[in-house]
Amino acid sequence: MVDVSGDVGSERRRGRRGAWAVGAAVVVVALVAGIGVWQYAARDARIVAEGVTLSGGMVFPDCLPRMALAVYGTSDDVAVGQTVRNPSRWPVTVTSSDPEVFRFEAPSDDPGDDIAVYSADGAAPADASGQVVLPPGRAVTMWIVDPQRGKIQDSSTVWYEFDEVPVTLRTLGVERESSIRLPGALYVGGGKDGEQLGAALQEACDA
Repeated sequence: MVDVSGDVGSERRRGRRGAWAVGAAVVVVALVAGIGVWQYAARDARIVAEGVTLSGGMVFPDCLPRMALAVYGTSDDVAVGQTVRNPSRWPVTVTSSDPEVFRFEAPSDDPGDDIAVYSADGAAPADASGQVVLPPGRAVTMWIVDPQRGKIQDSSTVWYEFDEVPVTLRTLGVERESSIRLPGALYVGGGKDGEQLGAALQEACDA
């Protein structure tokens, strides 16, 4: 009589080792794929500027098309409120690169307030800060306050253009440098205040 129990036991052990190896490989592949998806989702996060804006600045004559987000003269105080939204599926922490210039209001308790930009005195609210956690699909008001400070002299005829906001985005534990593209350029400078510039343009339209 031939004893095959040893061979059967060896076959079973080899089968278990093979199954364990296959299972480990599947786990590793799943982990690698999961990490790739997680990294992609984190790096795909972005903040977009919506069309709702409280811009102030110079009033354009009717004969001119509205080609800019806002235009301010050299001596004007700049305060532009711009709606920004998180279109991704994850919360995003947005940190301004210059919190004195680019500030965020906190999200409202009512999502219905997301599409409104409001200021009682045309200035950024005192509680606006350089960082905000924006839930998925939600929007807040970002304030742009005197981005030209320290750059423009009263006698200067140079125009400064601001069309994006540098920020740091953090989501799903991944942090990266990014920017928020504005829906139009903000112009500041020219050596005159907004009323004088508007009057000069109106004269050109009437000529």
